[in-house]
Amino acid sequence: MNRKELISRKQRRSANRRLAEHYKYVGEEQLKTSINLISYNKLAVKKQPVSPRQVSFQKLCHTPDTHWLEINGLADADIITQIVKDFGLHNIDAKDILTPQHIAKVELYGDRTLIILNACYYDGSTELHTEHICLLVAGNTIVTFKEGDSYSIFDGVKKAIDENLLDIRANGTGQLLIHLLNAITSSLVEAATQTEEMLEDIEELLLDIHNIPANTGQLILGRRKESITIRKNAQPLKEQFIKLSKNPALISSELLPLFNDVYDQILFTLQTTESCREIISSLVDLYISNNDLRMNAIMKRLTVVSTIFIPLTFLAGIWGMNFQFMPELSWKYGYLFAWIVMLLAGLISWLYLRRKDWN
Repeated sequence: MNRKELISRKQRRSANRRLAEHYKYVGEEQLKTSINLISYNKLAVKKQPVSPRQVSFQKLCHTPDTHWLEINGLADADIITQIVKDFGLHNIDAKDILTPQHIAKVELYGDRTLIILNACYYDGSTELHTEHICLLVAGNTIVTFKEGDSYSIFDGVKKAIDENLLDIRANGTGQLLIHLLNAITSSLVEAATQTEEMLEDIEELLLDIHNIPANTGQLILGRRKESITIRKNAQPLKEQFIKLSKNPALISSELLPLFNDVYDQILFTLQTTESCREIISSLVDLYISNNDLRMNAIMKRLTVVSTIFIPLTFLAGIWGMNFQFMPELSWKYGYLFAWIVMLLAGLISWLYLRRKDWN
């Protein structure tokens, strides 16, 4: 990313920090906004696409059924703001939805609940991605706002509705909300677990000092950043989710065991990222220690070579002196004798060092 692109990105991210009448989407995804409505009861499930230019989105959900309004793509800020206002929230709440860098939180407004959080996942090239997701609960309707469609995080929830898993159709928006939250927290658990496994793989590489890849330091740094990202997205949920459990109108006593299971996943994610932090600390120490060992091995080889050539340098220095009377200089086999002596001296030095296991 060049300097102009970096400046433009910073300006875009700071665009929603001031109070204003209108806000815009400041994320990276530029997916065109699409809307789908899933309505269901105990007996049937109905799915239909919805035009983004709908006059009133709340009127779509006027029946007693449970409704799930799924919005993919936040690029059209006007539509997002209209949906938020139709369901009785302020345009400030629309700003939070349109700002992917916003902290995770749970806001309770009487019979309205807004949940802002992020999902994390690894793609096929083991690159970590973060996706901004918001849930708006209003009566018998849940509206989900998702940045993109590259990660089908809610496919399992749709399957649960089709198959009526855990009698989801009979428990209204409370159980639907738990399934949606479970899908998001599961992504955090899977990402944290995969990060821990990749760190353990790096640890095995570092234990083989003779075959350490050259980019090991960059791998450790990359996994460290990913671990911090996952923890940053999971940490606020530990306190914020408690608000939901204290709302019996949303999470009834019958649904509390399911909600506690979702909460346990947050705790597991935090424990895993804490374990990752400890592993990273030990990996850094091991990496530095291995670098010192490699440097010592190089110095050892250089020392061995120097030790072998010390007697040879000594002999060359003696025969290189300009004395007038040196008998071997006028000897017919003096040159050959010098080579034999130097080779024997080098061989004896090498055998001695080998016996001492210095090479």
